[in-house]
Amino acid sequence: MEEERITREKAKQLMSIPGEARGVNLKVDWEFILKKEGKDGLKKLEDKMAELGYPLRYEDIKTMDFYPLGLDVISMVAIRDVFNYDGKKFIEMGEAAPKLSIFLKVFLKYFVSAKQALDESPQMWRRHYSIGDLSIIEFNEDKGYAVIRLENFKLHKIHCYNLLGYFSKIIEMIVKAKVSAEERKCVFDGNDYHEYFFKWK
Repeated sequence: MEEERITREKAKQLMSIPGEARGVNLKVDWEFILKKEGKDGLKKLEDKMAELGYPLRYEDIKTMDFYPLGLDVISMVAIRDVFNYDGKKFIEMGEAAPKLSIFLKVFLKYFVSAKQALDESPQMWRRHYSIGDLSIIEFNEDKGYAVIRLENFKLHKIHCYNLLGYFSKIIEMIVKAKVSAEERKCVFDGNDYHEYFFKWK
């Protein structure tokens, strides 16, 4: 991802993004950094956030509280800049998030069928984000594929990679099979929405 590195001015612009995100989104991303980069890496990220004018400490993030969506974007871009993460690494981060989220584990525990769990996904999305409309366009359990659409959600290209990993891991947890995934449509490519395709047979 060859993009201009984030500055205080750019961070201020990102904070104008409307909407809020649940603290669990930040927490699992930072927990990924702690696991991959260690305590020193986490400290570097905290220092970067302070440098950008938005100090945040890992232990202070409240998973159930809502935070400005711009802060989530700043965090992602700071991670990219501090650790030189590419799209593949952000997919990996997204894949790790459901495994680290007790919130999501509890949610999935209550559904006995894949279809039932996926039908509840739009409501689950709203519990995490105040903006964006998630819908299941297709789900074919016999042929082993699903199509998810996300509308009214344009933050940063990093999130496209992150969500690809996130959704694929959730579907793996639901269908209990290895899933391959691709983003077939993206708002950053001129489309009106994001569309993800998942295959497991």
